[in-house]
Amino acid sequence: MQDPEPPPARGLVHLDHAATSRPKAPGVAAAVARWYAEVGVGPDRGDGALVAEARRVVDAARQRVGRLCGRSADRIAFTSGATESLHLLFTALLRDGDRVVTTATEHSSVARPLARHRDSGAGTVDIVPCDPHGRVDPGDVERALRAAPTRLLAINHASNVTGAVQDAAALLALARAHGALSLLDASQTAGVLPLDQLDPDALVASAHKSLLGPPGLGFLALRDGLEPPPPKPGGSGSSRALERHPHRMPASFEAGTPNTPAIYGLDAALGWLQGDARRPPLAEQLARLDAFVDESRAAVAGLRVLHPPRGTVRLPVVSLVLPDLDPAEVGALLDLAGVHVRTGHHCAPWIHQHLGTQSGGTVRVSPGPFVTAAELSRAAAALAP
Repeated sequence: MQDPEPPPARGLVHLDHAATSRPKAPGVAAAVARWYAEVGVGPDRGDGALVAEARRVVDAARQRVGRLCGRSADRIAFTSGATESLHLLFTALLRDGDRVVTTATEHSSVARPLARHRDSGAGTVDIVPCDPHGRVDPGDVERALRAAPTRLLAINHASNVTGAVQDAAALLALARAHGALSLLDASQTAGVLPLDQLDPDALVASAHKSLLGPPGLGFLALRDGLEPPPPKPGGSGSSRALERHPHRMPASFEAGTPNTPAIYGLDAALGWLQGDARRPPLAEQLARLDAFVDESRAAVAGLRVLHPPRGTVRLPVVSLVLPDLDPAEVGALLDLAGVHVRTGHHCAPWIHQHLGTQSGGTVRVSPGPFVTAAELSRAAAALAP
């Protein structure tokens, strides 16, 4: 097993890929800079050669995202990130009295809007538990769906705390069987696991994680025939003087001036990922993380590791709990050693009661594809007392 060929030097060891990838894919920075230096306009805002150039790149990025999700380009809407995508979908899809089934592994961008839906009296929310590894039992989801009519099943494809990957195909099939709409949050899995055969009613993801693109950009993909009302009326690129916001995708979800430079960056990242990308396969990334876990266990007596068993479907994400040390203290010590990790609760408010980590959360280690075995060994050594 060979280490990946890294991009140019990037300083400290970055082990917080689950929050934001660093470094980005080759060509991303140049693509963003090109928009600022040579283009400087958005698509569908007037005419002329520069607008046509911006439209060409945005259309290409839409096509690439569509291939990723198994959707046609006109079913892809760009947003400011997965958080906005989710908020827009909940606003568009949920009505007074609606029941939502979701899971304990969800990110705050799902948990908080649904908590507001519940706490305001607008509807009910049932949260399906997970096991101590962060995995959800499809049988528990089926029982929840069977208990009462359900408008929406909202599921996290993979936990950003433990790396556990849910059986999305089985869960989405259960939603269809019980007449519920389905929403898949693929923020952690887009760019790592195949998504094009899963076929949820709605899929969301962000550009800045494993897609290796810029921050401030995400997308949502809707299935054909699902046309919810525009959740955020505003400006659009339509040349017609319309009093009402367009009701067809993608314009129905794209109010306001788009983040065109970030779309340029995402197009470059997807071009690299869907082309001749030189990065190790997932199995090699997991092997490096497993070696890190073994070295860390040898260095720290009583270390608690929160991660699905080896041999199961999982992401290169692991949470650690060190005896007698608060996660924030561990993070500070690692930072002094030039190792960047994430500490705390990781914007996942429900999962920690199932992991027993409610008080201080965990130390999360999530190496990206460019992190080498030597860098992970350095991180493990830095954990030693």
